[in-house]
Amino acid sequence: MGLSSVMFLSDSQVLIDAVHARAGGVSEFNVIVNSIRCILVSNCNFEVKFIQRQANMVAHTLARATISYASREVYDYVPPCIYSLLNNEMS
Repeated sequence: MGLSSVMFLSDSQVLIDAVHARAGGVSEFNVIVNSIRCILVSNCNFEVKFIQRQANMVAHTLARATISYASREVYDYVPPCIYSLLNNEMS
């Protein structure tokens, strides 16, 4: 997308701790965490931080939407369920 400085916010303290802990594992969760780490390593101006759910409607809306998915989803685009929320936060 050509973004040079990005902050990813999550209301999952478990996820944020796992990303920063640098511990390994073979579970699907650890595969996802390792993918996040690879992205962060290759983009030094990207960071991942914890935020309370009440303060992050984007994460809350995306998490709520994914409950209905039968399997794991990987997005190479902004999902429609959060597009307008992201536009509001960026302006």
